[in-house]
Amino acid sequence: MGRGGAISPGTLASTPLIVRETGSGTRLTLDDALRAWDPVSPALELGSNAAVMAGARVGGEPAVLSELAVASSVMRGELVVVPVTGLTLDRELRAVWRGRRPTAAAAALLAAART
Repeated sequence: MGRGGAISPGTLASTPLIVRETGSGTRLTLDDALRAWDPVSPALELGSNAAVMAGARVGGEPAVLSELAVASSVMRGELVVVPVTGLTLDRELRAVWRGRRPTAAAAALLAAART
């Protein structure tokens, strides 16, 4: 995987990765997206984004995390994004609130998300 060069989903699936723990949203998304390529076992499973990023910085294995989780580390040049062609890693998000009806702020957020 060259610095910044795109790779295929098959290459990603055949690479032992540092990943979040089983059951995390990021891990579920990754596992679902790579299922067709029969991915190898992870190099390391960790329980937080910070731990995965630290592992990627000091270890020899690449990691998969959300763009938001790595944005500042990428901007500082601590991590490099490697595009994967032909693979969608979209996550489903859920809106939650306390009580039967959303607050005004939650209702505005829902309205914006639906457009």
